[in-house]
Amino acid sequence: MTAERQEVVVVGGGIAGLTAAYALRDRDVVVLEADGRVGGRIQSEPRGENWLNFGAHVFGSESSSSGQLLRALGVRAEAVPGRLAAVSLNGKLVSRGPVESFPFRLPLPLRSRLALVRAGVRLRLAVREYAKVAAPREGETPAVRQQRMLEFMDDRSFAEFAGTLPEDVDLLFRSTLTRSSGEPEELAAGYGVGYFHLVWDRKGGLSRTVVGGSGVVIDALTAPLGDRVRRSSRVTSVERTPAGVRVEIEGAEPIEAKAAIVATPAYVTREIVTDLPAQTADALAAIPYGPYVVGAFLTGETTPMPWDDLYALATPKRSFSMLFNTTNVRRAGEVSRAPGGSFMVYAAAGFARRLAHLDDAAIRDVFLADLYAVLPETRGIVEEVVVRRWEKGLPFPRVGRAALQAELTRSLAPVWLAGDYLGTWYTETAVQTASAAASGVRALVTQSDRG
Repeated sequence: MTAERQEVVVVGGGIAGLTAAYALRDRDVVVLEADGRVGGRIQSEPRGENWLNFGAHVFGSESSSSGQLLRALGVRAEAVPGRLAAVSLNGKLVSRGPVESFPFRLPLPLRSRLALVRAGVRLRLAVREYAKVAAPREGETPAVRQQRMLEFMDDRSFAEFAGTLPEDVDLLFRSTLTRSSGEPEELAAGYGVGYFHLVWDRKGGLSRTVVGGSGVVIDALTAPLGDRVRRSSRVTSVERTPAGVRVEIEGAEPIEAKAAIVATPAYVTREIVTDLPAQTADALAAIPYGPYVVGAFLTGETTPMPWDDLYALATPKRSFSMLFNTTNVRRAGEVSRAPGGSFMVYAAAGFARRLAHLDDAAIRDVFLADLYAVLPETRGIVEEVVVRRWEKGLPFPRVGRAALQAELTRSLAPVWLAGDYLGTWYTETAVQTASAAASGVRALVTQSDRG
C-alpha cells in the first residue's frame, strides 16, 4: 500500500499529543486521534456565560509548564477563589476556618475525632517533607525531579501509611484520594501524600481554573493546527524503520515519517508500538487505570448563594466523593451576583464501581438526590444534568511505581512517548512530557535537514 509522507506524526489528540503538535506547528506535523473529538479527558461545554466541566478543572501555577502553555495560548486562567478544602459529613457542612480545626467541628464520635487528629498530624508532617523533596533544584530537568518524587514513600500504600482508621475517618481520606481513580490500599503512600500537597499548596499546586471551561485549552491548541488534526483516525501500529517510522491507520493509507510522538494511554501505547523492549512493554502493562463518573449540573440562580465562596467539597458518604463549584471564579470581584452557575461531582474508583450497573438516567437521579442533600438550596434551580463516564479514567501509581520510570522514559527514538502516566502531576506531567518529546523530535528532524 502506498504511504503518505509526513515529517512528524503525533498519535493521540489529548492534551499531551496536542501540546507536542503545537510545539512543532512550524514543521510538517499531523495529529491522529482515534475518537471523533479531541481533548481526551479534558472536556467542557459552554452554556452562555457559564460552562459544564467534565475533566481537568484545575491547572498548575503560572510558573508551571502548563501555566506557561496557557499563557502562550492566550488562555485566561485565574486562581481559584474561596475554599479549596471543605467537608460535608453526617448532615453538616464545614467549610470555614483552618483544616486542622475540622476534627473538632465535624459531627464525629470521640474515637473518630482523636483518630482524625492523629492521622491529620501525621499527614501534615509527611506533606511538609514531600514539599522539600518535590521542590525544584537548580539545573535539574523535570524528569529528574519526577523520579525523586516517585521514590518518596514508594515502599508502602497510603492505607499502610495512615494505619487502621475508624470507618468515618477512612471515608474522609478515601473521598479525596479516590479522585486519582485508585483506592488508598492501591496508591503508593508518597503519591497520596503528594496529592494532598497539590491540593493544599495554593501557590504551586493545582489551584488555577480556566475561565470558560477546560475545553478552551483544547480549542486554543487545535486552532493553529487546523486540518492537520485528524479525528476518527485509529492507529493500529507504530513501527520504527531505517528511514524513521511507519504508522498504520485503520481504513486509511499508512504514513511514513521521520519521527513519531505516541501520546496515548499506557495500555494503548503498549499495543500499538511494535518492537518495544520487553522491560518497557512490561512497565506499560503495569500502569493501572481506574474508572470514574462525572456529573455536571447547570444552575439558574439569580441571587447570592451559600456556596459562592466555596470551590471543593468532600462528600464521603454520598454517591459522589467530591463536589466542585466549577464556575465560582465568576464570583471573584463581582459587584452584583451574575445569574447561574455550575457544579461538577466526581465518583471514582470504588465510588464509580458502585454506579457501574446503573444507566446514565439512574446516575443522574442518584447524583441529584445527593446534591440536594448536601446543598439544599440547589433544589428547584438545577436546569440541566449531564453524565460522563470513563471505564479507564486516570492512571495512578501503585507501590513500587518508581522502579518503572527508567523503562518508561528510556530512549526509543525516533519514537517518543508522552502522557500523564509518565508521572504524578496530571496535566502538568502531560505537558512536560509532550514538551520534552517535541524538543527531541525537533533536534532529530533538524539534524536530518542538515545532513
